[in-house]
Amino acid sequence: MTTSRETRVAHTPVSRRALVAACIGNAVEWYDFAIYGALGTVIVAVFFPLDDHVLLSAFALYGAAFLVRPIGAVVLGRRGDSHGRQRVLVLVIALMTGATAVVGVLPSYAAIGVAAPVALVLLRVAQGLAAGGELGVAAVFLVEHAPRGRRGLYGAWHTATLALGLASGLLVAGLLTGLAGDDLAGGWWRVAFLLALPLGLVGLYLRRRVAETPEFVRLQRTEALVSRPIRALWTRHRHGLRAGFAVIAAGSLTFNTFFVFMPNHLAHTTSMTLPSALLTAVVGLLCAALAAVTLGRLSDRVGRRPVVLTSVAALVLCAVPMSLAAHSGSLLALTLAQVVAGIAIGGTLSASMLAEMFPADLRATGLGLTAGLSTALVGGTAPLVDQVLFLATGFEEAPALYVVVVGCLALAAARSWPETAFQELDHRSRLE
Repeated sequence: MTTSRETRVAHTPVSRRALVAACIGNAVEWYDFAIYGALGTVIVAVFFPLDDHVLLSAFALYGAAFLVRPIGAVVLGRRGDSHGRQRVLVLVIALMTGATAVVGVLPSYAAIGVAAPVALVLLRVAQGLAAGGELGVAAVFLVEHAPRGRRGLYGAWHTATLALGLASGLLVAGLLTGLAGDDLAGGWWRVAFLLALPLGLVGLYLRRRVAETPEFVRLQRTEALVSRPIRALWTRHRHGLRAGFAVIAAGSLTFNTFFVFMPNHLAHTTSMTLPSALLTAVVGLLCAALAAVTLGRLSDRVGRRPVVLTSVAALVLCAVPMSLAAHSGSLLALTLAQVVAGIAIGGTLSASMLAEMFPADLRATGLGLTAGLSTALVGGTAPLVDQVLFLATGFEEAPALYVVVVGCLALAAARSWPETAFQELDHRSRLE
């Protein structure tokens, strides 16, 4: 059989449109999450009664959206496997954009009392459900539309645009914080959320006009759809779920520790300002985007396993040195730590490797559930757990040691992962 290494097919107009539609929508989704992560302390002060644990409360509310991701992954991933990837992509961007825009006009606690935090939590839940569906379905959509021999590159754009969306959100938050200063809580923060509406409408328009993936069309024609995907995944693909969980958990934990927890933590415990800390995170995320595309293309040539294993090993080896540099008080050292973290994350979150784990009839559900559980239980709770670790131990490097432990577990899981880069993308699982 001719492998994807031997026969390469150029980009087609359909594959290019699919790439643009999925990536722009993905960037918009993660812009929404970034502005909340960056402005969480301001938002908590507006919508909750003030207390002595504003930072802890902000991280708890940030993690709330991650906790419902597995539900979104199951419900929307299953719909992606039964009704089509394209329909779900339209649904999730509409849900995320609407919820984010409503946060921008939501009355404060001073105006409507307890209804304000209740409404905010419900909107965060809606964002989490949408993000749970986006994680799996968008990655599958890209990989299934990829020309032969370019699945690694197309899947890498999912990680790259995730990083670019987050960088855009942090940049907007940093600029607003610098421009508004003490007036930020007075209403300037709402600008960041309201900007999601026009951006989301562009993504919605593009996703409505893109074609369904060839893999799903083939499933419909052969009537090979699975009625109980969760049961099938747990029965036949348990090893794939475990391996994917460990690897995504390492990347998600590192991201949330260095790009969400650390800027807020340093702004509260050192003389460093929040705008400065956020702008260093933007630099790191831009490097993550560039690294993801570069390493994704490399994985098409040398295989997925060498790229992922090397990237996870880099997380383990560099986590503590990066933390020491970040806490040195030097803006340059913090920027360097963010850059190293971004490059390692760019190679860890291999969407193509994850999508290739599962057969086509379970792919969206499998990838979504794997990503949803790991980001909910490990990644989304990271800022909260990091803050608790710091408060309990007083040790600045405790969050970095947490990254090391999870990274070692990911290395052990990835070692048993078979190479999938040079095989056809078909209905067979590589990890049964």
